[in-house]
Order: sequence, then structure tokens, then C-alpha cells
Amino acid sequence: MKRVAFLCAAIAGVSLSAMCAARFERVSLDGEWEFRLDDGAMGWRKVTVPHDWSIETAPAKDRKTGKEWGYYMAGKGEYARELELSDSDFEKHLELVFGGVLRNAEVYVNGALAGKGTRYGYTGFRIPLDGKVKAGRNSLLVKVDNSDLPGSRWYMGSGIVRSVALEKSAWPYLVPGSMDIRTTADGSVTITGTLTERDGRKSAVKKELKIENPVLWSPETPKLYETEFCGRKVKFGIRTLEWSAEKGFLLNGKAVKLHGACVHHDNGPLGAASEWEFEYRKARQLKEAGFNAVRTSHNPVSESFLSACDELGLMVMDDMFDGRERKKTGGDYAEVFSADWRNDVEWIVRRDRVHPSVVMWSVGNEILERSEKSAAATTKAMHEFIDRLDGTRPVTQALCLWGREKWEDQDEMAANLDIVGYNYLEHLTESDHKRLPNRIIVYTETYPRDAGRVWEMIMKHPYVIGEFVWTGIDYLGETGIGRNFYKDKERPGEHYDGKVEQFPWHGACCGDIDLTGHRKPISHWRETLWNENAKTFLAVREPSGWKGEIATTLWSVWPTHDHWTFKGWEGKKITAEVYTRKPKVALYLNGRLVGEKEVSARTRWKAEFELDYEPGELMAVACDEVSVLRTAGEAKGIRCSREVIGRYAWVTAEVVDGNGTVCPYSGREVDFGEASIATCSGDLADNVPAPSRKRSTWMGRAMAVVPCSKAEKKAEGSRTLF
Repeated sequence: MKRVAFLCAAIAGVSLSAMCAARFERVSLDGEWEFRLDDGAMGWRKVTVPHDWSIETAPAKDRKTGKEWGYYMAGKGEYARELELSDSDFEKHLELVFGGVLRNAEVYVNGALAGKGTRYGYTGFRIPLDGKVKAGRNSLLVKVDNSDLPGSRWYMGSGIVRSVALEKSAWPYLVPGSMDIRTTADGSVTITGTLTERDGRKSAVKKELKIENPVLWSPETPKLYETEFCGRKVKFGIRTLEWSAEKGFLLNGKAVKLHGACVHHDNGPLGAASEWEFEYRKARQLKEAGFNAVRTSHNPVSESFLSACDELGLMVMDDMFDGRERKKTGGDYAEVFSADWRNDVEWIVRRDRVHPSVVMWSVGNEILERSEKSAAATTKAMHEFIDRLDGTRPVTQALCLWGREKWEDQDEMAANLDIVGYNYLEHLTESDHKRLPNRIIVYTETYPRDAGRVWEMIMKHPYVIGEFVWTGIDYLGETGIGRNFYKDKERPGEHYDGKVEQFPWHGACCGDIDLTGHRKPISHWRETLWNENAKTFLAVREPSGWKGEIATTLWSVWPTHDHWTFKGWEGKKITAEVYTRKPKVALYLNGRLVGEKEVSARTRWKAEFELDYEPGELMAVACDEVSVLRTAGEAKGIRCSREVIGRYAWVTAEVVDGNGTVCPYSGREVDFGEASIATCSGDLADNVPAPSRKRSTWMGRAMAVVPCSKAEKKAEGSRTLF
């Protein structure tokens, strides 16, 4: 068994009290910048950084970004602002810190090139300013080149998409990325780092403390502690990890199954722009949907997202790369992988190793050279490199099998992993265990429709530690994944086969949660499978033939709705589904008993009832829990609710009848006002630009993101009607 208890050997160095008189100040440079597209046609305008200029455009069929990006615009742009420095600042070490620029940034200070960003774009970078700035006003110019397209298989976004800051560190200063935190289950904490003097001399520094009766970090108890290290406030969690084929994945000594979701980095109508509120909401949506883990597919996410996972209790598979040495799309990371991967991996691991939510590193996804000797060698080199930087977490990689490939050809590469990721390969689980009994398996991607079967497989075998469904939330790009269609209106075909024109779709609808944050019925069934405390939920399968003959695709589920409004289908058969952890459920239509059914793990915590459609009230009763759907009448108005997080409110508008029932097929245009910064619906074929203040409802809903007033901020996290 591999066991990591975060034990830390003592290091040579000076005491904390002697060397950590250094003070540290981080000044945010987020907020107002000037921006222009590189062609200069539109001139300079004010924008708020973090900023994604691609999401401001309307998808267009002829864009070079294509279906991978959802047909949004990319290219080149420039950002400018001034930086004010005082004489006292020059007594300190100064650095510009960029969390992520997509991509190929060049940073100019007072007209001179001061440094460049990473070619990956998802990794951050630092630019020392010593000797490059003066007291008073200094000019900053950031040139961004995102014109080598599409660059990835999903929506990337363009611009300074993550936070920017100026760090001021008194000498000696803590070397960025040098801090490491090791804890033990009894509450012993050791924090180490490296200090740099003006003359370049380096010295080790450490701090030790003891937490009495520590609360161990877990999804159920995401306890964070806080201390100060070299003038910096540091948050940390205390937990242990173990993994073996015999016992599975152990968190704090207890076996835990990963009930996870893959998510891309975008925030729907906000694009790739990453502010704390946007990332916190995304993490909270996943947590509230019952997930305990998330896979950051397939690139490093913002630090704000990891901090939210720390706070909320989401275990993170820290995914680093999609492809590696062979290109998947034009302009992708394969072009620089061999030269850059060590620098990018080091940045990822040094930044993320202090986050208790990060429980696993992932070094690739469906790499095209997977059966070659070079792939095994690269995986081995990456694993060894990560262990030198961390060594406390397992390393995995998502493997797949296409066409006539021989699965055993990937054994050598898999042998260099602590845990082997299976993408859509659950059917090989038991035969692989017989062949390789020490292999630990995690389902790094699963089809949404296979929720019940996958859950059974995971619960049956300790060596299968969990799954990450594709996906948790609908996202931009990879256009058309998860679509259902009517055979008389659209041609069959998957998004990847080139047989079907995906436009006007601009995203993937395979998520459990749509872009507005509304949970689909599949989300409630999945939660019921995993959570014995999940509430009873009633849903209805759309009957084939009502609007047309239904066809599904690989990543879709049968169109199932949380409404009872099927006008024109009166007297015809329709199927209701009830998801519940109660032992028995009864279904009533307009007060009449339709039937009763027993529910258990054998039925995958779901009961199905076939009945004749009749407008009115459909009600499921499971012991003391009731779930009701009512037929919507004529639309009478718009009901709005607000979800406030920090500086922003997410305003959801619903079309309702006189009784407050949502009217799913009564589309209305909603004007959210000039204060809105982005709007959307769940319709991934609606190509009105995201910044538009007006949006048509889809399935009865639309949403806007609006900055909050001071009064509204006091209602953080609340939902009210107005």
C-alpha cells in the first residue's frame, strides 16, 4: 500500500523569526484597463480585467476558430494601463504577476519589452520590475496573440483572462512557488520556503506549528486553518491520502469514492474571464448537485477555482494537458510541449500543492501517441518530475481506446501511473483486474447516460475509486456534444465525425447543469445514486413523436424534463421517472393513483411509470417526501430571482402562469437592463452576443450577471423574488 501522511523532514536553514521580518504586499491590478483589437479599427476602449474579448462577439459560421471554439472570434489584442509607484517602493522587490493570458503575451513597461507570457496560456508568469520602472507613473502594455487557431478542442477565450497583481516584497523575499506545506493527522504543520537576498544569496526558512484536535479536511468537513508565513497569510487544510487496489482511495484513513464531474474553464456567458465570484459559483453549483470531486479538464484552472474547492470541499483531479507530443488541432500545445512541459508542470505543481482540495495530478488526456514507447517514457519522466516537486499525491492519466488499437500496448505507459484513468472503458474493468490485479482504476470520463451502470461498477469494486462524468456543466466549444435532435429536422452524426454542420450551435449540452445554473433531471438522478439523503425528484421523458421522432447522440441522455406540459399529447402514453432513496413511491395524476413501485439499489434508485398524458397535476409521494409537477397555463408574467455572490448577482428570469408555474414553451424576450454584463439561456444555438442586455427565454428561463450595489451585497448568497 502506498501511504502519504504529509510527514516532513527537518531542513537546514535559519529560524523563521530571524528571517521572516520581510513584509509582503499584493496590489491588485484587476479592474479598468484600456483595450483595443490589434487592427486598431475600433480604437481604444475601457474594459474590466480579467477580460475575454472573444466572448463579446457573436458566433459566426466562417470563423477560423470553428466548431472547437463555438465559432467565436480570436486573434490579436492589446491592453494598456498606468502603474503608479512611490519612492519607498524601490526599497522592495517588485514583480508583475499574471494568472493567465490567452496567449503568447508580451509585456512592455515604459515602452520596453519586459517579459513574455507562457505559450500555453493557462499557466501564469511573473515579470521582475527591478530596474525597469521609475517613481511616479509607469506605462504597461500587454500584447496578446491568440491567432494560431483553433489552439484547443474547446473554447479557449482570448485576453488577460485571469487576475493581474503587483507584488511588493521587502528584502529578503520569499521565492515565488517555494512555499510548501506538510501536515500530519495529529495536527503537526511544517511550512517551508526559500528566501532571496539582494545579492542573490538564498536561504531555507521554515515554520512549525501544532493544531490541537485538528478537524481533518474532507468534502464533509472542509476545515481550513490560517497562519502567517514570511509576511503572507496562508490557508491550509490537514488531511492524509492513501491508495491501493485492495482498499481503494483513502482520505484521512477512510475509503472514499470519487463522485466527480469534468468541467472546462469557461464560465458560460462570461467566457474565459476568471473572477473569484465566477469560480466560486461554478464550484458551488457542483457541490450543490451532489458531486464531491471535479476534474479540471484539460488544463490548469485559476487559483480562485481551487480556493473555492478548498472552502467548499471538492476534491480536485488537477488536469494539466489535453494532448502532448502529437497535435490534435492546429496551433495546440503539441507544438511547444517538448520544450515547455517542465516549466509549465513546475508552475502548476508549485502553485497548487498548497491546496488541500488537490488530491491527484493528471498528466495527459487521450494522447495520440499513447501506444508508442515515447509516451511511456514521457509519462515516467513527468511522474518523476512531479514527485520531486510534491510526492504526496498520486499521478494519473486518462487513457482511451479507438478503432483497432490494441489495449495492451498502453500497459507500459499505465505502469508508470499510480492510478490509471479510463475514458469510456468501464467494460474492461473486470478483465483488466484479472490481468493486472494491482492496477487502481478511476473512470476519468463516462457517458452521462451510463450513470446507473457506472455507479454499480464503482460500488462493486474497491480498486475502482470513482468517476468523472462528461460533464458537470454545459460549456462553450466542442460544439454539439450531447445534442438530441428530431430525425425529420436534422441529420444524424456526432460532433467529431464531420458529417453534420454544427452551426448555429456554439457549445456542448452534455452537462448535468445548463449555462444558467439550472439542474437537469439527470443531475437529480445522479445525486440520488450517490447520496442517500437526496430528495425525491419527479421528471418526465419527452415522448418521441410529440415534436418529432427523437434521436440521441453518444453524450446525450433522453430528453427528460421537470415539467408536465405536453400540449397536443392528451390521451397518449408518456413515461414519468421518480428518483428517490425511499423504499416505495406512489404516483398520482390529478388525485388518482397511477401506481406504486418499490425502489432500491437493484432498481438504481429509480421508478418508472407509464401513463396516459392528461393536463393537471402529477405528484410523486415517497414516504414523507413529495415532488409535484403542474401543467403550465397561459403565460402571465416574468418572475425574477437573485443569487448574490460578492460583487455580482446572477438574475434568473422565468416565464410563469398565473399560479407561478414555469411555462417551458412560452419564449419571451427579457431586458435585463444596461447594468447587466452578460446574459444567456440554456439554448446553445442562441447566438446573440453574450454582453447583450436582452435575451429570449428557453425552456422558460434566461439569466443575466449584474454588478451588485452595496445594499445588495449584504444579501450575499440569498435568493429573493421581486
